[in-house]
Amino acid sequence: MIIGAALLVGATVVVLSACVLLILAVVAVRARRHSRTQRDEMLLSPLRPPLITVASGEDDDGAAAEQLTWATGVSRAVLDRNIVELLTKIRGVPAEQLVHVLEVHGAVDAAVAELSSRSTVKRARAAQLLGLARAGHTVPLLVEALGDEAVEVRNSAAYALGLIADPVAAGPVLAAIGAPERGLPAATAAEALQSMGVGISEVLRDGMADANARTRMVAAHLSGERSFTRGLPELRGLLDADPDLTVRETSATAIGRLGRGEDVGILVRHTAASEPLALRRACVIALGDLGEADAIPALAVLLGDADPRLAELAATALLAMGPDGRDALAGHEDDPAVRSARLLAGLQKASA
Repeated sequence: MIIGAALLVGATVVVLSACVLLILAVVAVRARRHSRTQRDEMLLSPLRPPLITVASGEDDDGAAAEQLTWATGVSRAVLDRNIVELLTKIRGVPAEQLVHVLEVHGAVDAAVAELSSRSTVKRARAAQLLGLARAGHTVPLLVEALGDEAVEVRNSAAYALGLIADPVAAGPVLAAIGAPERGLPAATAAEALQSMGVGISEVLRDGMADANARTRMVAAHLSGERSFTRGLPELRGLLDADPDLTVRETSATAIGRLGRGEDVGILVRHTAASEPLALRRACVIALGDLGEADAIPALAVLLGDADPRLAELAATALLAMGPDGRDALAGHEDDPAVRSARLLAGLQKASA
């Protein structure tokens, strides 16, 4: 009994000691961080006025930017970190002036070297800096970083390539989505590709034939988002026969955004009851986006569909098609789907 009590007391003391040590460690880390912040503020203080002048676009003669290039030692490192943070918020001439300061300080060259660092954090930060600096000459290095073992570095490289916006990188970014074991997240790739302009249209057409479903999905999505009508034949093919349902849905959505009257038939065909419900709904929405009067008879039939949501989507599409579409709702005024669609349309109109 006594031994058990002694063991309990001993365990309690050990636990309490560990808690005290943990608290002390947290306090020490916070104190060190606070001290570092104060030091950085002190070092940056004499450079803050010219930095604000440049960032606000008021450095017409370049004198403030020139003053920033004179920073040395630890002050220069602190200034460079603040410049990189500012570059995430500003554009135009002020950004160009601040990038020039980084170049004079050697920060861009240092980032190139750090792309091969053993540290994942350093490699990721280096890629981000090169993108924020719009360092076009580093595109080949950033493309290589798309295959980095760390997803953080791959994401940062894609982010940087999106900022640089060189269409030359579009193919590698799209291909990186389907890379085995080291793939790039589809959302990250899509965001980077969005900024690369019309020069990526052919890359997207090729991407819609890729073996990887996520690559095809991103290519189809961006073709619709950027209104690349040259990709319509590929989109029709994906909607008809792709083995991946998400790719088919994405293709239907894209066709709705950039299709033509001739696309009514293929969209209507895939609203059939034999098709997956998610695809049927996507095609009904696409018909509404397309806005072609030839779709009205098919949409009117779908008002009586067994799926309430699909019937509501059909009613919403008809309401958006003007007098002819609204006329097709005759006899369905009391249908729950039609009432819901009318209510939603009224709310949207009121909030517009």
